[in-house]
Amino acid sequence: MSGQAGGWMWLLLNVGLVVLLAGALGYGMWSWRAKRRSPAMDRLRDRKTEELHRRPDPDEAAPLPGGKR
Repeated sequence: MSGQAGGWMWLLLNVGLVVLLAGALGYGMWSWRAKRRSPAMDRLRDRKTEELHRRPDPDEAAPLPGGKR
C-alpha cells in the first residue's frame, strides 16, 4: 500500500514545497518594498547617486602613446 502512495506523496511534497517557496519569496519581496524610509534617507540616496553619475569612468582612461593599450 505504501508503494502505491509513494508517487503521489512525492508529487504532493514537491508541489507543496514549490508553492511554499513561492509564497515565502512573495512575502519577502512585499515586505522589502513596503519598508518605510525617511525623506532624509531618500534625499541622501538621490544625492549619492548623482555624485556617482558625475564621477569620471576609470575605464575610459586616456589612451597610451602610440595607440597601444
